[in-house]
Amino acid sequence: MKEKIYQIITSTNPKKVSQKIKNNSALLQWVNNAYGNSLSEKIYNSISDEGNICKNGKEKKFKSLTSGYGFCSKTKSCECAKESVSLKVSETKSKYTSNQRKEIQEKRIKTNLEKYGITNVGQLEQSKKLHEKIYANPVTVEKINEKIKQTKLARYLDPNYNNSNKIKNTFKQKRQDKFWINKFPEKNITALEDKNVLLNLYKQHRPDEIADILNVHVQTVYRYLNNHNLRDPWKSADELEIIRFLHELGIKNIVRNSRKIIPSKKEIDIFLPDLNIAIEYNGVYWHHEDVAHITRDYHFKKFQECENQNIQLITIFSNFWHSKKEIVKNMLRVKLNCWNEPSIYARNCAIKIVNTSEAKEFLNSFHIQGYTPATTRVGLYSNDTLVALMTFSKSRIGIGKSNTHVELVRFDSKGRIVGGASKLLTFYKKQNPNDVIISYSDNEWSTGNLYRMLGFKLDSNIKYSYWYLKPREHRLYHRFTFSKHKLINQGHDVNKTESQITKELGLLKVWDCGKKKWIL
Repeated sequence: MKEKIYQIITSTNPKKVSQKIKNNSALLQWVNNAYGNSLSEKIYNSISDEGNICKNGKEKKFKSLTSGYGFCSKTKSCECAKESVSLKVSETKSKYTSNQRKEIQEKRIKTNLEKYGITNVGQLEQSKKLHEKIYANPVTVEKINEKIKQTKLARYLDPNYNNSNKIKNTFKQKRQDKFWINKFPEKNITALEDKNVLLNLYKQHRPDEIADILNVHVQTVYRYLNNHNLRDPWKSADELEIIRFLHELGIKNIVRNSRKIIPSKKEIDIFLPDLNIAIEYNGVYWHHEDVAHITRDYHFKKFQECENQNIQLITIFSNFWHSKKEIVKNMLRVKLNCWNEPSIYARNCAIKIVNTSEAKEFLNSFHIQGYTPATTRVGLYSNDTLVALMTFSKSRIGIGKSNTHVELVRFDSKGRIVGGASKLLTFYKKQNPNDVIISYSDNEWSTGNLYRMLGFKLDSNIKYSYWYLKPREHRLYHRFTFSKHKLINQGHDVNKTESQITKELGLLKVWDCGKKKWIL
């Protein structure tokens, strides 16, 4: 079995290995007996003895079928990574000649004497704190960078000089050192280096799709696109796609990437002055909490600033744009008053209780958050077609212990249904006159005006919550997927917090824009 699997791996495009394994029931059964959170990891472990636990007893991160396992975390907190770096430094130093070592040492001593009055900065008790203090000051960092540029200018007549040949040779050597050399065919890089080939790919695919096709990192694709002047290096391809969609809707007055819209001078990706609506596009890989300026309240504060300026901010996270693009487009059509289909009037519709399967299909087709279980499902039907749906539940978290408290869980419609929400809510209230109804508006898409029109009162602002991001997948998971009790049931350390465990698993937190709680 190992020989067969190895043969598939060494003779197949990495993107098609999993599918080939799936098509062979015997191989798939063999692979599923191996450890792994994904099929790729199981395939790797079925023929490799490396294991997912490092010698220090920590769980390593699985990178890919071709790369195997990396370290358990960043160099700063991973002993194995530190050892690896130390080994590489030692190997580099071992290649120095005696004259090179002597020259380096003399230069080090001279610099230390000039700056600190000692021959070795290790003699300073606060050397680490001093280093952190220096680099915490942006002015100092700017001076250091300027000095580096001046040195390069003096030596090489170019302030941005880099030894490109040395860099190319380094990467070439790294490719040659890969365990499965044939997993990185030269045609992948050749396709990127050929402007016409890359242009044809870019006309048909997003950069992340090109990366998948060529089996390279998405940033490599961006680099070559920028080098060939095929894209503006500061503009997201998805953001440009949204701009094109707005043009298709007939919206021409568009202000882009402005820092003059809100008082904090934070950049607004898209602003539509005629509608007083702003649109932010957030690539999840660049908007998680490990990015320096993305604090947990970053998205919430931007929403709040816009709201204070009477601007509705619509925030689109990239995973929704990629996985639910048509739903997002329909929501934008309604928000921007560009819905071209005829309106349906609720007074002409019949009200019926909707069964679970029909409610599930409807919400998964039209609601950005999809279906979630509910105890009561009330729908509007036009000519026997479900056109609007409102669901209620008594079992949702955070409602309270009172039997009279229920939550309005979902409301959505197929297009513009005039008076639809009001008619459905009125029907429910007549059937349940003693119920206190609460609900939540999502700041990514709503300011809560619908609730105000329905008679709800604002109960509280819920600043923000978070999803978990699997970086390699560029996919968001609901935080409950990795709640502590679930992680403990999977065998993780009961003494660690949810955050500690998810960090070890390589998960990143992406904070949302917050919600508003309403009560009727």
